[in-house]
Amino acid sequence: LDNTLWPVDPVIARAEQESWRWLAARAPEVVARVDVDALRARRNALFAARPEYIHNLTALRRDAMAQAMLDAGLSPAAADDLAAQALAEFLEHRNRVEFFPGALALLESLAGRYRLAALSNGNADLARIGVAHLFDVVLSAEKVGRAKPDPAMFARALAETGVQPSRALHIGDHPEQDVLAARRHGLGAVWANPLRLPRPDSLPADVPAFEDFDELARWLEVGTP
Repeated sequence: LDNTLWPVDPVIARAEQESWRWLAARAPEVVARVDVDALRARRNALFAARPEYIHNLTALRRDAMAQAMLDAGLSPAAADDLAAQALAEFLEHRNRVEFFPGALALLESLAGRYRLAALSNGNADLARIGVAHLFDVVLSAEKVGRAKPDPAMFARALAETGVQPSRALHIGDHPEQDVLAARRHGLGAVWANPLRLPRPDSLPADVPAFEDFDELARWLEVGTP
């Protein structure tokens, strides 16, 4: 989803800015003692200490905020409550995305013609974004308990769609977590490159790639990426 259907960096930046503005208005005593850089450092330290957070980035963000608020002098109960509210504000803005040109139109044209599954390591909420109805299966690392490139999410998607690996095509922006991981599980794979990045050396030469969704639409019509 992120960086495949929409650019994610500006979304996260805006969500962090708006949630920080929300926090400053409601808990100025916290903002006076903990800044954005300190919060980011707390999140990185927490992830380094507990790498299993890779399977639940929402919990990582919430717990890092709660710990930062403890550092600012709040009680555990108050820290947990304020972190939960700040996270809700973050998620509200995190799910305001702008699709790459042609991405939404292509999804709408494919829905009902293909079994569509969304697989994401992030915490985008397709229902809040307004496109969950276009997918037959929606999976996240939080829901499955494993993040790509772990094969669990691919296996779950195949099981829930009833599609054999040889008849499935995975489209994603990450060379390892999407393309190579899908291939290892027996799926076809296409590198989505709407950000127009240099092709990474790790991608085999026979992996097809596209930069705009009109190109992908043409491939799907003829059946050969």
